Amino acid sequence: MTADTTRLEALMADAVEVSVRHVESGGVPFVGLLVANDGWVSDPGVNLVRETGDPTAHAEIVAIRKAVQARGRSSLEGVTLLATGEPCALCYRVAASHDIAVVCFAVDRDTAAEWGFDYRASYGADETDRLPLVATAQHLAVERGLVPFTRYLDLHRSDFTTRS
Repeated sequence: MTADTTRLEALMADAVEVSVRHVESGGVPFVGLLVANDGWVSDPGVNLVRETGDPTAHAEIVAIRKAVQARGRSSLEGVTLLATGEPCALCYRVAASHDIAVVCFAVDRDTAAEWGFDYRASYGADETDRLPLVATAQHLAVERGLVPFTRYLDLHRSDFTTRS
């Protein structure tokens, strides 16, 4: 891992709390955060697809856009991407294209699918699973990691029951 694990766990726990607040304000449970070895931490990115109508405004991409602007360069070489939910294929590809070194996630793709966010088909469709960044991605468990997903379901339970 490119940064101290204890620090990454604390930052992931903070990202999870941002995610809970985002869910409670009407958003979905995905937050991205970038961390560099020199101590720099990006502003969190939240998923803004619904709010903006931009299908690429995933939390990780929003965080990457902010980081590129803040750092004044497109390469984020050596940076770690923290994500409350494992990135989708698009987000992994964007992270790889910006030279991100490591991806850590609080909730993996299979667990996200169990809570109503199933984007697993995208990985095989464009062979994203073959990217080295995906192969080295790491689950970084934090105590409240699943809370944004359970809170989302609590707030939107009727949306899921009417689909059945």
